[in-house]
Amino acid sequence: MRGGAKLDVMQVSRAPEEPVVKEGSSPASAEMAVVRDEGPLSNARVCPTCGSRYPADFRVCPRDAAPLEDAPVDEDPLIGSVLGESYAVVRVIGEGGMGRVYEARHTRLHKKRYAVKLLHQELARQPDVVTRFQQEAEAASALSHPNIVGVYDVNVTRDGRPFIVGELLEGVELGAYLDQVGKLPVESAVRVVRQVCQALAAAHQHGIVHRDMKPENVFLVGSEGHVKVLDFGISKVGEGNANLTKTGMVMGTPGYMAPEQARGARVDLRADVYAVGAILYRCVTGKAPFEGLDPMATLTAVVSQEPERPTQLEPSLPAALELVIQNAMAKDAASRFPSMEAFDAELASFDPARASLLPPSPDMTGESQRASGTPPTVVRPARANKAHHAPTMLAQRSRDVRWARPALALLTAGVFLWVTLGLVTALVAAIKLFGDGDSALTTTEVVLSGVGALALMLTPTILWCRHLARIWGSTPRVMSLGEQLRAALLAGIAGYGVIVLFRAFFDAILQDGSFGLTAPTWTLGLFAASCGFGALGWFAMGRNRASERG
Repeated sequence: MRGGAKLDVMQVSRAPEEPVVKEGSSPASAEMAVVRDEGPLSNARVCPTCGSRYPADFRVCPRDAAPLEDAPVDEDPLIGSVLGESYAVVRVIGEGGMGRVYEARHTRLHKKRYAVKLLHQELARQPDVVTRFQQEAEAASALSHPNIVGVYDVNVTRDGRPFIVGELLEGVELGAYLDQVGKLPVESAVRVVRQVCQALAAAHQHGIVHRDMKPENVFLVGSEGHVKVLDFGISKVGEGNANLTKTGMVMGTPGYMAPEQARGARVDLRADVYAVGAILYRCVTGKAPFEGLDPMATLTAVVSQEPERPTQLEPSLPAALELVIQNAMAKDAASRFPSMEAFDAELASFDPARASLLPPSPDMTGESQRASGTPPTVVRPARANKAHHAPTMLAQRSRDVRWARPALALLTAGVFLWVTLGLVTALVAAIKLFGDGDSALTTTEVVLSGVGALALMLTPTILWCRHLARIWGSTPRVMSLGEQLRAALLAGIAGYGVIVLFRAFFDAILQDGSFGLTAPTWTLGLFAASCGFGALGWFAMGRNRASERG
């Protein structure tokens, strides 16, 4: 990753038995006004009960009458200071490569607690980093949603270090939780991911693409597992700052990055669809899609390889859910779900307790559509009542998935047989046409026709098998290829039969020897026509699937 301007999620250090407290990357104001930083309290004393700070001459906490203790000599110098005349820094709760996160209490509303994210001193002198820090605040401030962490203020300290005041969350990162438990039951994973879909759908409707979704940016609050989406530090707001989002710059987390993002190409909301699909993959299998690789190898794998099938890692996983995951993680952005609403609609079948988490999405025809750079979201009426038919639809989808690979293998064999036999008859017809007409072929000529047909089929067969090996792990691509192959085979056979029928019809009526054409000429024409019909069936099915995706 180039540029060095990515804002890492702050990791929270804690004892295992304590709840995690983490700040969120969220909103603020558009301008960073300079406000006096009152600095640390000299010789401060601390209350062991409430954590409040007092001057050295205090002996007892005025709030709870607990005896005060001397603050540690080597502690962070900001602890005990007041930022922006309102936020008293209590303790460090997390740290990352870009900054440190503190718990703070309001100086006048003592029960109000916040997370303050402060940029490191050395990074505060880098304009691009500061710009991204402010962009994080601006992006989240445009959103007001129960599944997006709240931000209440943005400012700078006396020495010019920017900070964001946000919602203080108590719970655990999804990534840390998965490290502990391994994986989630399907119902739990789907409900977590649907809340992420809800949050990102709201962001996308405001023209904001997150671009760094990963389990560490999904926070589970409380025992109910309410989800908060964090860290809009590298989000794309509309067209964004040209200097920060230029083509060729790779930003994000490799293991959850969409292929087009890994290539440094322009991205739209479908990059978030891919990342959320990868999060769901991790939730239900216990493994990241590309695990155990260094960052550069991961980027290469994201662009060129299919991750291991989810059902191979977790055989009990519903086959239909594997299809949803792989649709979301399609290499081609046009093959993914066109919106978070569409993704959620597919997941609704696996979450019967809450059949519709998201309202129907209006067409993105305003500023948000132009800003996010995506085609309009089409809400298909057929999905509206999907929850009522969920068991039947899931059973049918599961059957389709189970038969996808056997069907593709059988269709491949059928097409190979059809084309090979067609080539043999075409070669025999060519020998007759340019030889002795309708005279019988010798054994040598028959053998040469068969060998020639197999030789002609050798290279296409090898290339086809290599293509199958590349896409075999992707159920959506296997199903799509199977449909195209079936359409080509049926069209070719049907075309051949129709032409033979017309020939017999006109021969019976005209009785003139098939318009004067010899049998070898007819045979060559039939083979060419059959191949043409097959090609038409292939491309027609491909166009039909493309229009369905769009």
